[in-house]
Amino acid sequence: MKRGLICAVLLLCVCAALTAQTPIYNPSNTPTTGGNNSWPFNIYTGWRMQIIIDKTVLGNSPFLIQEVAFAPSTTRTFSVPDFQMRMGHTTYKDFGTSGTTKFATIIGLSPVEIYKRGKISWTCAAGTWCDIGLTGSFFYNGNDNICMEIRYNTTVSGGVTVYTDASIARAYTHMSYSNDPFNDPNWHTPIPGEYMGPKHRLTVLKGFMLDADATVSVGKTANILLRNGVPGEYYQVAASLSTLPLKLGKCTINLTPDNLFFGSMQIGPPIFNRYSAILSAQGSGAAQLAVPNISALVGITVYHAAVSYTATTFPTACTNTDSTKIEP
Repeated sequence: MKRGLICAVLLLCVCAALTAQTPIYNPSNTPTTGGNNSWPFNIYTGWRMQIIIDKTVLGNSPFLIQEVAFAPSTTRTFSVPDFQMRMGHTTYKDFGTSGTTKFATIIGLSPVEIYKRGKISWTCAAGTWCDIGLTGSFFYNGNDNICMEIRYNTTVSGGVTVYTDASIARAYTHMSYSNDPFNDPNWHTPIPGEYMGPKHRLTVLKGFMLDADATVSVGKTANILLRNGVPGEYYQVAASLSTLPLKLGKCTINLTPDNLFFGSMQIGPPIFNRYSAILSAQGSGAAQLAVPNISALVGITVYHAAVSYTATTFPTACTNTDSTKIEP
């Protein structure tokens, strides 16, 4: 226990750099201007829509997208029982000249679920940026465009209108075109009106960052990815059952120094795999949490954060905190 306490003090007391959370606006920070559209959160009870976020808006450096906000022109709560949002990297700039009508072609083979499929209750205030409340995150590679997809099923129309912009490419299908728009593989209307997608704000993390799987089943393994570190530096990941903002100097790591915190830094495999290693030539690392096949663990949320360090400086940078929920 004494050794664990020493490790905790070292880890928490000499942090030097804080990962920065910043907004990216597409196309600008003006939540009360632009077109005023009923789509995709109004009128129809079934919907599938994609928009393309051009890389010129995103810049040329990697970051982690943690939240998406839209700019409603109505004040209302959008509540549907079956809602999902996904993101994927894409080389396509628009839909009208893509040579395909397939949603899957644009979003790519491995889209990331940023809002886990299920119910949503999104309270919107007119003329402000309103966060969706994502359940997951998306790591942007710094090179490509992004395809963002919204789809849902409900029995009552959503009733929320949002501001749009003529620079944002969109394609969609809904109940007028398909009996099951949620799963329809093809869009029906990229043109006319291809460039009238909803304005949005992305909340992103830049710098040394951690991206953990949002969920993991008992008996399975969760991946914990490190990005944007300094190549060749060492890293140390720690886990905790809750979060506590521990601030010293310029650094904050939101982990509670509980038994899991100490154990994750000392025990190692087979549960805590590569929690301490060296960052690759790309500044990345990959740890894994192997969850025992014990049903009593279901419902527990494990929080992760990490630091990097050298032989002379411990640590050199700190990551954000991300969480993994254990499911059946």
